Amino acid sequence: MALAQEKPGTLPFAEDIRLVIWDLDETFWDGTLTEGGISYRFDHHQLVIDLANRGILSTICSKNDHSVVENELRNRGLWDHFIFPSIDWTPKGPRITAMLAQLGLRASSVLFIDDNPMNLAQASHFNLGLNVRLPSVIAGLLDEPQVLGKPDPDMERLKQYKVKERKAQVEQLVGVDAIAFLRQSNVQVCIDYNVEAHLDRAVELINRTNQLNFTKSRLPEDMTTAKQELSALLARNTTDAALIKVRDDFGDYGYVGFYLTERMHNVRRLKHFCFSCRTLNMYIEHWVYAHLDRPPLQIEGEVLTDPTCDQIDVNWITSSLIDTQIAEGASPDCHFDRIIARGGCDLASLMHYFSYHADQMIEEFNLPKCGQIFRRDHTSFLMAAIEGGLTDAQRDAARSIGYQEEDFKTELFDPVKDKTLILLSFWADADIPEYRHRQSKLRTPYWLTGAQNHDLIAKHELRAAVATTDLQRNRLKTLCSDFDHFGLLDQSEMQRRYEKIFSKLPQDTPCVVLLANERGPLHYHAPSRPGHPHHKRLNEALCLVAQKYSSVILVDPADHIRGANDMIDLNHFKRPVYHRIYQDILTRLRDLPVGKQKDKKHG
Repeated sequence: MALAQEKPGTLPFAEDIRLVIWDLDETFWDGTLTEGGISYRFDHHQLVIDLANRGILSTICSKNDHSVVENELRNRGLWDHFIFPSIDWTPKGPRITAMLAQLGLRASSVLFIDDNPMNLAQASHFNLGLNVRLPSVIAGLLDEPQVLGKPDPDMERLKQYKVKERKAQVEQLVGVDAIAFLRQSNVQVCIDYNVEAHLDRAVELINRTNQLNFTKSRLPEDMTTAKQELSALLARNTTDAALIKVRDDFGDYGYVGFYLTERMHNVRRLKHFCFSCRTLNMYIEHWVYAHLDRPPLQIEGEVLTDPTCDQIDVNWITSSLIDTQIAEGASPDCHFDRIIARGGCDLASLMHYFSYHADQMIEEFNLPKCGQIFRRDHTSFLMAAIEGGLTDAQRDAARSIGYQEEDFKTELFDPVKDKTLILLSFWADADIPEYRHRQSKLRTPYWLTGAQNHDLIAKHELRAAVATTDLQRNRLKTLCSDFDHFGLLDQSEMQRRYEKIFSKLPQDTPCVVLLANERGPLHYHAPSRPGHPHHKRLNEALCLVAQKYSSVILVDPADHIRGANDMIDLNHFKRPVYHRIYQDILTRLRDLPVGKQKDKKHG
């Protein structure tokens, strides 16, 4: 341990400093408080303030009389600039250990300054990795490259840790167990989906959190590059993300958490899941993980808690959305016992937002199955459920090309006993052709990537191009030998099917149907060019049928696309578009008479 006279940058710290622990006698001030008085160092007084303006906290670990020290620093107007001060006559090493555990900080991001080499050695022994220095480091401390911090002129970080301090003091005073105390504290989690408005904070949480950073998937250190990389990730239609803000009866902790999930075949996996230690032991990370329906999480490195542990039911936290997440006029309290969604990736991109509004989410989405993509957004699979199910011959025919009997079933038409919202999209009806089994007359779509709109039976070269496995090649042989190409649904058949579906649904249950987008990014600014003809046919059929049903809400994505840059392609949009669609749906539900169903659980 080097304890010579330090010069700025000659003894680099283990990492960026987030907390400075001050000894007092012969360190923060000259002299000894209990032995003849002190000479107050106003330059050190200002240094504590300057550090706070950089978001770097200060605390005290001193062998002294607590009341005397507090009185001295209160009179100087500096007492409230220190968090969790430890002032008594016990050894400093264990006290610093307890302090770091309470704050949730790693020793390597903390600097301890003391004039006594024995105290420094003891602190290092009890806290491996702790940065320890003699008072000679103080003069050049602000010039150290790892003490630059981040501009915080309003001292928000200090304020938030003072909230944590007040809470700890009350908890100690009342003497209740930790969980009971949390239940009395009115903890509220606020979800903010508008991450783009707070990119700096999101980057900071990703790159600066450690003990509660569960994925440790870092961004570049350069802030400009990091923001560009995160912005690109946030723009994807398969990305779900939000910042987490927390407050309770003791104050507002600010934005303390961030998560980002990526969807592959409608399965979400956490890429970023990180939280500030200022909410350590509040179980915020457990609540958020449960709110996300416990997606797969590979915890990396050392962490202080395990959010995947479900032994504690974090049922004392209430939640809300940040005001900007709800469109003007929409009710943030719109709540359903269950939401049933059936469709493609368009609905999957909406469900993240709607998860806040339902006790139960039932998702009937497209997914890879048996070597191909099972397109649940095609109404062929619903027709069997409506028209009495499959015959034995039809079940055999379906199995021959990779489908199972369960693929022709749905929960859409189950008797509704609770307050329910239905979300639908039928985009595959526009582009995926049907084939009819010659013997059983089963009509079903068949599709492999690259074969959209095309007759696979008639095109040998196309079959060879799109089939990548022996399983697919064998099924295509069966398709050619046992099925006829029936083609895309015409408008009259679409209308017949939508009439059957809407009439089968409970008429007092709101049903939101997403129309197909008709104009892609290439021709977005060329209104004279016709829109996508198949999508246009689908939309016309839906509009003709839906006007008969007061419970059906049609939502056009085009109403929420503000330019070509909002689109990835014709069928996929950037994340903000889905958020605007979600806001629109909430507003429309407020105005829908059937949406005001008797709410058995929510008043």
